[in-house]
Amino acid sequence: MPTYTHSNASFTTSAAALLVSNGMLASILSIFVLSIYYYPRAALLYVWLPYYTIGFVSKWSTRDGLQWHWFALNFPVFAILRAHIGLTLEVSKNFSQEEKKKDSKFIFAIFPHGVGSDFRVLLQGMLPSLAPNIHKKIRSLAASVLFVLPIIREITLFTGCIDASRSVANRALKNGRSLIILPGGEAEQLMTKRGVEKIYLKSRKGFIKLAMRHGVPVVPCYVFGSNDLFHTSEVLAGPRQWLVKNLGVCIPMTWGYLGTLCPLPVKNTICFGDPVEYKCKVDGEPTDEELNAAHADFCEKIKALFDSKKKIYGCEDRELIIV
Repeated sequence: MPTYTHSNASFTTSAAALLVSNGMLASILSIFVLSIYYYPRAALLYVWLPYYTIGFVSKWSTRDGLQWHWFALNFPVFAILRAHIGLTLEVSKNFSQEEKKKDSKFIFAIFPHGVGSDFRVLLQGMLPSLAPNIHKKIRSLAASVLFVLPIIREITLFTGCIDASRSVANRALKNGRSLIILPGGEAEQLMTKRGVEKIYLKSRKGFIKLAMRHGVPVVPCYVFGSNDLFHTSEVLAGPRQWLVKNLGVCIPMTWGYLGTLCPLPVKNTICFGDPVEYKCKVDGEPTDEELNAAHADFCEKIKALFDSKKKIYGCEDRELIIV
């Protein structure tokens, strides 16, 4: 087997770096020339190229995010929307006691997703009142596509989001973070219907497995009023379901206040239940039987939470449907 000296390896590395740098330089020069030739149509390249380069190199979404509490709390649009939907939090005594403990961490499993999960963004600025001990360590998992959309990316990062991939979630928990998860995802988002309490949970076991592997308690959470913020339509439901199933892209047909994308003035309350810790015989390695039992118990817990609060929040005539 041939061997390579340090000098040869250094030369190879330097040559590779030179080729890459020359390739990048050629690309930049090409864009510059094209920008001049097609000016002013291509002038925006001077904005978009640095924008996407910074986002690609920084990889904030796959690390620890870019949480900015002042923005999450004081951004005028968020403040107006909180007042518009009367967003409030109801926290169980058991959670408040557990949250005070040193190094406490949780997985907050929130249902239902709603048309746009407006509550998730607005909740970020309210975290100090929810969890005064750990609010700086809470991150929300968000779809990868949100981190490549201009403006949306910044809002997503500033409000404490990180990429929803399995590796990122595992790393966050290992680093002592708590996670906010909307397990229903795009499938639940698409089935949102005003006046109907339906959640997509029967096949969603990943968040339970994540909790069991890391020994982290799961907090069942229900958002009363979330499904009533928008009117929805079933037009092209089949093709849109295909997009969700095959591409993970949700296109809701929806309208809100005065036919706009502003939500209807419906009071929203996020109820946080008691933390539940699901253990397994072998630490970090739940069996299928243990996972199924834990998931079945969580389904009962979220239904019990809904049933215990529905009369208080004007949903006494509704039943929670779990699909």
